[in-house]
Formats: sequence, structure tokens, C-alpha cells
Amino acid sequence: MYLIYINELGKDYKGQRQYEFIFGKDKDVIEEDWLVIPSSGRSKPPEIEHIDLVGLLKNSDLDLDLVQNSDYFGVIDAVEGIIALGWEKFDFESETLKPRLSFHFGETVESVTEKLKSEGLRLINDEIKYKLT
Repeated sequence: MYLIYINELGKDYKGQRQYEFIFGKDKDVIEEDWLVIPSSGRSKPPEIEHIDLVGLLKNSDLDLDLVQNSDYFGVIDAVEGIIALGWEKFDFESETLKPRLSFHFGETVESVTEKLKSEGLRLINDEIKYKLT
């Protein structure tokens, strides 16, 4: 399965961010609002028929910039590999430079899981939805 969208759900009562990592068996997904450049918050997740798996990341201090909120790029730019779907914000306060996480359109569920695991994070399995076919 392939990553096709990252949806930010917002912050919980502790101020921690929650994200849905949306996966599909087919990478041939283009929604009409994904063609809008810049996205500026107007793009929405794919239609339900394109979604095969959703992994929830919660209780996380991970702060991602998402392409659908960009004032420069559209989701189509992530689909075409020009930019990531989501990337860890740069920490200007940090004394050390560490590689930032980034998640790309078409990346496998295994790759996303490994990247999150390397930061001590995991997708919550009981929140994963399988599409009935």
C-alpha cells in the first residue's frame, strides 16, 4: 500500500498533534482540488473509494508542514515528486542538526512505519480502517 495523503486532525487536550496517514493500493489518485496551486488549505483528502488503509498517529510532538497547507505548492506537486506530502518543521531552537522526517506520495506503509519508529512513534493499529471490497 502506498501513502497518498496526510491529514492533520489537530491538537489534543495536551497540545499534541494528531495525523491520519492515508494509504491506497493504487497510486493513480488525483482529486480535482489537488490541482490547485498553491493549495493554501483548500485541498481535501482523497475520496473514500481510493482509501484502503488509514493509520492514526497521536500523542505526538511531531510537527509536520503539509503540502495542502502550502502557499507555494499544490498537492499535485507532491504527486509528481517535486515536494513531499509532509515534512518535519525545521527546529530553529535546536543546538544540533538532525535529519528531518519527510513523507512522500507513493511511499510504502512499511517505509512510513519505519520512519516513525526511528523517532519512537507508531501508527495506532486499532485505528486503521480497511476498505470492504
